Amino acid sequence: MSGPRSTERLLSLSCFEGLKLLRLYAERHPEVDPTGLVDLILKVEADAPSLDIEAALVLNENIDRRCPLDGQEFYQQCIKAVVVYHQPIWAKSMRQGRSRFVDSLSRDDRDVFSAAGLLNTPPEMDVVTWWDETVGHARLAIDTEKMAQAWIAETLSINHEKKRLQTLGLDIEPEWIGLDDNFAGYDVLSYDIKDGIVVAKMIEVKSTVASPLRFYLSRNEWNTAHEIRDSYEFHVWNMAIDPPVLFQFSVEQVSPHIPRDNEKGRWANAEIPIGVL
Repeated sequence: MSGPRSTERLLSLSCFEGLKLLRLYAERHPEVDPTGLVDLILKVEADAPSLDIEAALVLNENIDRRCPLDGQEFYQQCIKAVVVYHQPIWAKSMRQGRSRFVDSLSRDDRDVFSAAGLLNTPPEMDVVTWWDETVGHARLAIDTEKMAQAWIAETLSINHEKKRLQTLGLDIEPEWIGLDDNFAGYDVLSYDIKDGIVVAKMIEVKSTVASPLRFYLSRNEWNTAHEIRDSYEFHVWNMAIDPPVLFQFSVEQVSPHIPRDNEKGRWANAEIPIGVL
């Protein structure tokens, strides 16, 4: 059985109702600690076995003490706490819009959102505000995940370059430029040997879990790559497999896939498919 911190158990009416009971007993018995309250509830309340008191004890840490225990606001606060503090995988789908997200839910999960009044049509303004704020938290969690993945990829490239430089017999360390300057146009400064001379090599590091494999390139990154050309390289790590696999591309290989400006506008970001490079 999944543990009390699993989102399947936290996002359930049995957990929410268990939390209500836990909060009511806490008001009546302020001298008893939460674990003691659980024991008391299990002894006194006949319907306690049907509630997930164990999961409620976990969610209790994430809900404001001033939250009302009756009405739909209570359920709304419970669902938001699951999204904000436990970052379930399904929260990513919230960015697709309410209808698409709800269609992706199981029947039991839809019942939870319905009990919270979050599926009302047309929605009240407080429900609109709830969706806006909660989706914002979901986006933040995704952005944080992407940032962590990007840093892992850059670390992989640093280690890859360290080994390559050692193989070349160069006693030089690659520099992690992206750690200090997000606008440099590349992430790692490494080195190579051309015609017996040590030359600099700028590396833009990308990570992807997309299928089919692809990565995204900003105009600033491409401008830097186009200016440097032969001394610039793309490292693209496929993070969908373990261990991650590195793809290396030159400016010349990427160039055919860069959009062209026209009189109606200028491109800002480009999607580069890996399979055709």
